[in-house]
Amino acid sequence: MAARTSADSDADELKAMTCNSAASAALHCTSYAVRHSFGHFRYPTVPLARSRNGIHELLDFETARAVAQDLTDVHEALDNGGGVSGPAARRLINATGTQHRRFAGLITTSRQARSLLADPTLNVFHNSEAFLFCNYDRAKALCHPGRGGQTTPSLDRCRPNCANIARTDEHASQIEHAAAELRAQASSPLLPDPLADRLRQKADRLAQLASDHRTSRITTDQEDS
Repeated sequence: MAARTSADSDADELKAMTCNSAASAALHCTSYAVRHSFGHFRYPTVPLARSRNGIHELLDFETARAVAQDLTDVHEALDNGGGVSGPAARRLINATGTQHRRFAGLITTSRQARSLLADPTLNVFHNSEAFLFCNYDRAKALCHPGRGGQTTPSLDRCRPNCANIARTDEHASQIEHAAAELRAQASSPLLPDPLADRLRQKADRLAQLASDHRTSRITTDQEDS
């Protein structure tokens, strides 16, 4: 078994600081998970097969709506002077512009949903537990080291040094809030010193992530100049 690195530990700690369930981090991968599960069953009748297709279509529709809404939110933030950081920052900015021009945040038909999901430049997945967007490129994804045929990321295996990561100002604010909560917990007189020290170390690492975002963020004005 390969030795765990500090980056791996930081990734695990980021996930532990928010909700305990990985379900929220896999919000945009729901459709893939259900399709994968259904693949192990045989449907002997036409009505059941049609029902399955209907479920897939519904899940794809909701996934496309979620992606469009996320990209619309980032687009609006950028229009108001917001910034994006990370190795995939420019890809995220471009994705928000593409989505705005093609869909304007409105997915109202199954055809639109299929069109959005078929565009690799719009393969953007929100990982709320790690405070980031994954601009999924299979060739660069560290969550799939084997570079297999996966069409969606494994958000529960997100690595902080992945080239697909982008963060927004909103993510930085959430990180700073999480760091403040950890420091408040660490200040409790009821907490043993070793545990308090560990919480402060986690808070410091989170604060550094937020600081890195503030110093490296880019805006659409910078992109246009």
